[in-house]
Amino acid sequence: MFGRSVRVRVPMAQQEEERMTKRRTGIWSVSALLAIASLLIGACSQAPAGQTTTTGGTAAGAADPNGTLTLNMGSEPDTIDPQKSSFVNEIAQASFVFEGLMSFDTKTSKPVPAAAAAAPKLSADGLTYTYTLKDGLKYSDGSPLTAKNFEYAFLRGCDPAAAGDYAFVFYIIVGCEAYNGMDTKKATPAELAAARAKVGVKATSDKDIAFTLTDPAPYFVPITALWQGWPVRESDVTKGGDKWTEPATYIGNGPFKLTEWKHNEKMVYERNDNYRKKIQIKTITKVMINESAVAFAAYRNNELDITGVGPTDLRTVQGDAELSAQVLDVGGSCAFYYGFNVRRPPFDDVNIRQAFSKSFDRDAFVKDVQQGIGKAADGGFIPPGFPGYDKSDNTQKYDVAAAKALLDKASPASKAGLTGLKYTFSSTATNKARAEWAQGQWKTNLGVTVELDPVQSTAYTALFKKGQDAPQLFFLGWCADFPDQQNWHSTVWSTGGVSAARTGYSSKAFDDLTKAADKEADATKRDATYNQAGIQLSKDAPAAWVFYDQSKYLIKPWLKGITANPIDYGIPGFFSFENIYIAKH
Repeated sequence: MFGRSVRVRVPMAQQEEERMTKRRTGIWSVSALLAIASLLIGACSQAPAGQTTTTGGTAAGAADPNGTLTLNMGSEPDTIDPQKSSFVNEIAQASFVFEGLMSFDTKTSKPVPAAAAAAPKLSADGLTYTYTLKDGLKYSDGSPLTAKNFEYAFLRGCDPAAAGDYAFVFYIIVGCEAYNGMDTKKATPAELAAARAKVGVKATSDKDIAFTLTDPAPYFVPITALWQGWPVRESDVTKGGDKWTEPATYIGNGPFKLTEWKHNEKMVYERNDNYRKKIQIKTITKVMINESAVAFAAYRNNELDITGVGPTDLRTVQGDAELSAQVLDVGGSCAFYYGFNVRRPPFDDVNIRQAFSKSFDRDAFVKDVQQGIGKAADGGFIPPGFPGYDKSDNTQKYDVAAAKALLDKASPASKAGLTGLKYTFSSTATNKARAEWAQGQWKTNLGVTVELDPVQSTAYTALFKKGQDAPQLFFLGWCADFPDQQNWHSTVWSTGGVSAARTGYSSKAFDDLTKAADKEADATKRDATYNQAGIQLSKDAPAAWVFYDQSKYLIKPWLKGITANPIDYGIPGFFSFENIYIAKH
């Protein structure tokens, strides 16, 4: 986000806690769409369709072949290793250097060929997908890109030694789950090699690669666009070891090369002239500013070419004729939530989880805290515009009386856990405002005192790399990797999924429904089954849905050609990057 869950799907100066895809996601959704400032997400949407910026009107000048672009990425990513990335800010950086077999169409969000020459051929039994690569593909250093490189990347995505957060997305591939679940300390090298050989990913020639699945999976093709399968080279990983993601060995097949990484300060990318498309931007510098007010000031001082508009800056933008003409609205692909660690009191009791989920006013949150940016989560986990959005799911509707009654029903042992309860969040001004608002709602409506626990942003994301380290109560989100319910329900909340692992959630009823829907060929039945799963999820309440994002960017008038999509990676317009240019000015 991939991860996911994903693909700066949230404005770069507003990124907060998750993708998680992973862009999300990122997806993955992806997608997703990707920096950690005040909204981070991991591991995509069919609607709204791509939106083209008209800031600045008609191009004032020809494209500058040496054009440079300065963006804000929020904060230092924990990793930019494609097979290990899961947060939006991680995936965003990798997306500039690597590209998968498939990508996403700017206008429709549907998967389209990238390194692949065409859509895959599907076997008669619906279990084997065969991709053929385009001719003449190269890495940025000029060496050829082959199907073997993709084979290595997908196998590495399943490799237990790589320990990637998103390995489970590949479990639909024969042998991946068994291989990934092995204990590298107990298994012999021979046993690991034998399990690896059984994984259903095979390069059958320099240009052809086949994937064999355990079950039919209508959602598999977009998975081959996600970062977990981006073709890192075995030679680079071997040579660089734990530091292979430094510029000297971070060699990819995407639109840019990473040429400088000054940790905790900036990353610099140069155009990859061996890329399959002609890119018009020569240099991109990504700085690390994790306060939206500072990023906004930098934009106004022409130190940034793009910035996200945070709630605290919206009135200033709307009251300034020049700034308001530079605004680009992008439909959101993220859902944000208060997460509950169900492993320990008080949230081991579903009554308390439901009470918390019903005891805050989502409309007031969007109005007062978000200053109108976003939409109250009024239909379950999946946001509007995505397959599976269910307006009828009012399970967590704001209802103070019902919330108090549920709290009264909780067990004495779980109620005891309410004493000293902490709300942990990434320490930025925007997040502090959100946290104080929620603290007030729970005090007023439930009579529960919640202590605020701010944590530095990189340390905050680290809390979620291992699910058992998750705080009692926290704020996260999911940005889709691709437009399918599987990427929301199965990827995120099935047992072992991204947010399930973080909250400790596991439900046989939910898992049975998602497993059935994942392989259902009939679209109508599939939709209905996923909707049942969504309502089950809302009832189980491992999280309380808060709001669906909508993004506002400020874009300088000399930056042209942007057609934005909710699942874009790293910059609005990412999926048609070849059209973006700096007009001479």
